[in-house]
Amino acid sequence: MVIQALTLAESHPLVTLRLINEYFESRKSEFEDLRALLAKANAFFALADFEKSVATYKKILDKEKEFPNYQTGAYLDYPYLVATQRIDNEFACALDVLEKNVDRLTFPIQYFKWHASRALINNDGVEAKKALDAAKIKKSVFWFHQNVGLVGKGYNKTIKQLCKICV
Repeated sequence: MVIQALTLAESHPLVTLRLINEYFESRKSEFEDLRALLAKANAFFALADFEKSVATYKKILDKEKEFPNYQTGAYLDYPYLVATQRIDNEFACALDVLEKNVDRLTFPIQYFKWHASRALINNDGVEAKKALDAAKIKKSVFWFHQNVGLVGKGYNKTIKQLCKICV
């Protein structure tokens, strides 16, 4: 059920929210809670309900503190949402989350989101340049998975914003 919800979050967010509610009503353990919450945050984002998406990301981050062996990408998705949607009352918290998780960065997309979030929040040209450098990487470090973790075309709007900051 949770995997379905994650898969449908962007294209069918209302279905996702229904599936997640059903999951939480019938769950027998907390094992899938983080992924369920991630699907919920993504669904709220798809519905442009950024307030609920932010609140859900914060629940995920709290759960990750409680269960440190279970990790998601919320440490990047939350600040990136805050930065791209200019949710200024969340700026300080988003920057704190980024700083606490810098050691988790591996893929170009992660570096891109990390630096882009900082650049957009602080209007920082140095951070914008680092994000743009990450976006230029065209091959993954994984020999058999050359496209894993790269910055895709879905980030063109942010890239344009970053280019303006660099000027």
